[in-house]
Amino acid sequence: MNFTLSEGSRQPPRKPWSLERLKFERSIAVGAAIDTSTHSSYTSALNSYVYFCDVHNFPYKPTPDIFSFYIVWLCNNDVQRVDPKSVEKYLSGICNELEDFYDDVRAIRNHRMVRKTLRGCRRLYSKPTKRKSPLSISDLALAVEHYCHRRNHDDLLFLALLLTGWFGLLRLAELCLPDVKKHQNLRKRTRRDSVKWYLQGYGFDLPQHKADPFFEGNKSIRSGGATGLAEIGVPLHLIRATGRWASETFHIYIRKNPTFLTALLLQ
Repeated sequence: MNFTLSEGSRQPPRKPWSLERLKFERSIAVGAAIDTSTHSSYTSALNSYVYFCDVHNFPYKPTPDIFSFYIVWLCNNDVQRVDPKSVEKYLSGICNELEDFYDDVRAIRNHRMVRKTLRGCRRLYSKPTKRKSPLSISDLALAVEHYCHRRNHDDLLFLALLLTGWFGLLRLAELCLPDVKKHQNLRKRTRRDSVKWYLQGYGFDLPQHKADPFFEGNKSIRSGGATGLAEIGVPLHLIRATGRWASETFHIYIRKNPTFLTALLLQ
């Protein structure tokens, strides 16, 4: 098949790569598709699935039956039960790790039997959600009163992180690095030389979005800031932009009584 390129679509003279170079560069890109901490969680989920298959003499190749058996085995295990919400995340990690070997693994994950088994386990074994109370302005005032006169670096750093995270609607992962060294990614670290001072505040550049499907950071900070902005009448679209939410899920961070939420949604 021949293609005719227009005169205005000339390409720069790039040198061709060897097949080995192409494979090497692709492997690096594929390896960076998910974060190191996410990869650890996915690997843990895969280990759980492999162990399940080994003790039951099942093949590793996924089928709707094997996935549905795996779900009920985790959710109603006599030794340690896993919450169905976590099992759903396990399945996501297993699919991510196995899709290079089994092209249909995600279709199997979405099979009617698998979805119905997971839905049934949610009804039978789900635990009530326990949320931390969101931080409020009065909580911040207590922290400022307690730490503002101290000269210890760690105390002042904690206060700066607390206030920055609250007013900036930041996740914990956007304020500090993980404790586990292998999960630390320097490309995510906010550089001090990116800080800019303004007449009424300061700002800095976040290198990239650090949201993790398995961990969203300290929601008490994030929800406290969102609730505080809502209470003083900031429009919802500005709260969403400040927190860098891509969807309407930011509503779950505004934690007040139903009447308060209704008034916000109708404003």
